[in-house]
Amino acid sequence: MKMGQWRGKLVVLSLLCYFLLLSPYIIHTNLMEVDAGIIDDLKIISPQSLPGDIQDVATFNDTCTLLLVEDSVSGIKTVVIIERSPHSLYVGDIVEVTDKIIKWYVDWHAYAFFDKRFNLIIVGEVEEISIIESFVEWVLYSRLGRPLFSLSKIVFFLAPPILIIFSSFFLRKRLYLWNITAILALYSLEVFLFYIVASLHHIAISTLLRYFGYSCFFFIPFSLFFMKYEESEEGQRGIKKYFKKLSELIDLLLK
Repeated sequence: MKMGQWRGKLVVLSLLCYFLLLSPYIIHTNLMEVDAGIIDDLKIISPQSLPGDIQDVATFNDTCTLLLVEDSVSGIKTVVIIERSPHSLYVGDIVEVTDKIIKWYVDWHAYAFFDKRFNLIIVGEVEEISIIESFVEWVLYSRLGRPLFSLSKIVFFLAPPILIIFSSFFLRKRLYLWNITAILALYSLEVFLFYIVASLHHIAISTLLRYFGYSCFFFIPFSLFFMKYEESEEGQRGIKKYFKKLSELIDLLLK
């Protein structure tokens, strides 16, 4: 195998690892917004046995179900109170909370639902998440979960410049101007992927971030075109001419 082919395959492998490592941070960060987690325990109780302050806000018919939902990374637990029977829910299922009526931060000692510490009480409904998201959450729930999530977060914020600079030096032995637009392309693609997952769970994202995410459709083809142009003889001459004029302009301004 030629050296160039080996280097190219290594760069492709680096890109694949990059996108795989993005998923834990993107998926879990969005799931935290909808109070998703793994069902640690559940039980059916009579609505009349609920504390009065909860009965005053939420009305139930014959029965209601208590779910103890645990965040797969932080381990923080939440009690979710739903009206429907848990015939389709089991311990170990991963769910997100929808149609929230109340969301209270409480002292768990005042609400003797389970013999375990919890931080939140939510009255609403729950839905199971997709298979891919469930798989990621189960991986994060393992012993390697927290280190993996921390690594994924570092990759999300720091990998684009490192990856582009590494690829440029590794394949072409130098930096180019197209590296700048390529870095922007990766960051905008990250935001676009983040927005896609957020939209699946009806999570609002700021207009500025949304449009920056959409800009990946401009930055990616532009970076490829700019790379081809900059490395051509015509591009080299054009860039040298541009920097010569820029240097002359700076000298003129400094006089």
